[in-house]
Amino acid sequence: MLVALVPAVTSLSKASGRRAARDSLLGGIEQARAEAIKSGQPTYVVFPTFGAGTAQATLDRYNYRSYAIFEIDPATGVAKQLTDWKSFPTGVALRAADPAPLSNLPAWTPPPGFTFTPDTSASPAFLSFQFNSNGEVAAPAGNVVLGVFEGYVNNGSEVATTKDGSGNPSAVEYVMVSQFTGRAEPTAAP
Repeated sequence: MLVALVPAVTSLSKASGRRAARDSLLGGIEQARAEAIKSGQPTYVVFPTFGAGTAQATLDRYNYRSYAIFEIDPATGVAKQLTDWKSFPTGVALRAADPAPLSNLPAWTPPPGFTFTPDTSASPAFLSFQFNSNGEVAAPAGNVVLGVFEGYVNNGSEVATTKDGSGNPSAVEYVMVSQFTGRAEPTAAP
């Protein structure tokens, strides 16, 4: 009986990690939207991605596995980090490839003097989406779909730890952010 029980418990814990990551992302997105409405400033949900040569500990914790919320003062161009970097549970990452790629988000250019505080030696690229003062998604121009899956991203390639018969990640939770309302909600595959 134990042999049958171990895979079931492992599967449940992975699903629980995906859901926790999805729920964290939903809460962070709503926080960014509310802050944009309250402050009237452009607010960004920012995801760091890293190239070769980055310390493995940084990759394991932040590459396609974390986000933070920033507000930019348009008058001064100064970025204010509103949240710490939120990391997903071990074994869970954001999709890097179709059908819901993180790479379709626009690049976020940090202001001069900005450093990635968890690892000041790292030079991440940042992908993001932006809320305007009405709580709408201002960039990109369209709905934002994010996929949370079991696996990790290595040098820009998605490595799923759970795959279907076609080699595609079989355990994915999706979040869609509506362009016009800015509301985020879980959704079926895009």
